[in-house]
Amino acid sequence: MSKIAIKISYNGSFNKCVVPLRKYTGLGITEIKNKIENKDFIAETDANDIDDLENLKGLIDNLLKLGADVKLFDSDEYGEGIFDYQEISYDEFINNIDRLKEIMEELQDYDDAISDEV
Repeated sequence: MSKIAIKISYNGSFNKCVVPLRKYTGLGITEIKNKIENKDFIAETDANDIDDLENLKGLIDNLLKLGADVKLFDSDEYGEGIFDYQEISYDEFINNIDRLKEIMEELQDYDDAISDEV
């Protein structure tokens, strides 16, 4: 399964970032601080779940407003050893969400057309 993950770094804004990170991850303050200091992934979600991606987007937008440096990573489920995670831009992340929304709409239209025929 493909995943999207984020790492963050902070320049004095750690205290501001704690609340949204705790709310999203459910981790304690010490765990969050250790993940940030060790440059570990702080949050990770299924790259094919539109609701999870929208929630992650909300977190990222909030962190960016608070001054955190957010890096996004995409896993390659079919790469098999080529890479575990590759850094992507925020625009690529948004494009992934938009693409999934379009696919969901097309599938819904298809389902509606099939049900109308029956």
